[in-house]
Amino acid sequence: MGEHSEYLTIEDAAEFLGKSRRTLERYVEQGRITRYRRGLLRNVYFKRTDVESLKASFSEYHPDNEREES
Repeated sequence: MGEHSEYLTIEDAAEFLGKSRRTLERYVEQGRITRYRRGLLRNVYFKRTDVESLKASFSEYHPDNEREES
C-alpha cells in the first residue's frame, strides 16, 4: 500500500494512531472502526478516512481542561 493509498494496513493504522495493534483490534470489536479484508490472503486494512476520523475523536475529550474552580 502506498503512502497516500485509500487503505492502510493494520500496522500503518496503529502507528498513525499511536496505538498498539491489539488496541486497534479492540476498537474494531467495540465498533469504533471498521476493518476490511482484501486480497487472496484476506489481509486486514482500514480506510484512511476512518483512521483519520478515529484519531480526531481522541482529541475531543480533554480531561486536563476540567479543573475545579477555586
